[in-house]
Amino acid sequence: MARSGPPESPRRFELTIPATRSGFARGFDELRRGLDTLSLDPRARFSAELVFEEVVANVLRHGTRPGTENRVSVDVQLVDDALRLTFLDDGLAFDPRGRPDPEPASDLEHAEIGGRGLMLIRCFSSAMEYERTPEGQNRLSVLVRAGQRAGPG
Repeated sequence: MARSGPPESPRRFELTIPATRSGFARGFDELRRGLDTLSLDPRARFSAELVFEEVVANVLRHGTRPGTENRVSVDVQLVDDALRLTFLDDGLAFDPRGRPDPEPASDLEHAEIGGRGLMLIRCFSSAMEYERTPEGQNRLSVLVRAGQRAGPG
């Protein structure tokens, strides 16, 4: 659900969702509506959507603790020529920066499905920062080049 309070700047928006499949779907819809307000280059928009999808999917698949209600918050901010997506979740500690990319398969027949999300995030972003907060949360910031903004402004 979108955060309540004063109106957000047209260069920034936030959303918070439960770390569930239905929360993911609702969050993706909210992300798209928020991105609509930023007049991004189509490539930057695609990159932001891909980063959101991969990060939140990883939290759902690997970061949640059984029997707990985890949440994911995302702060999206247009800063100069980049779009910063900052994810905050209360799941298991996970620093993606040190994880190696998977080895390429020798051929398509032997390629494994999955396991390429972090590699995609790295390919579609220009920087990634991680910290485990004192409150025991994961904070991951991903920078996506905004490119040329569409329309005036």
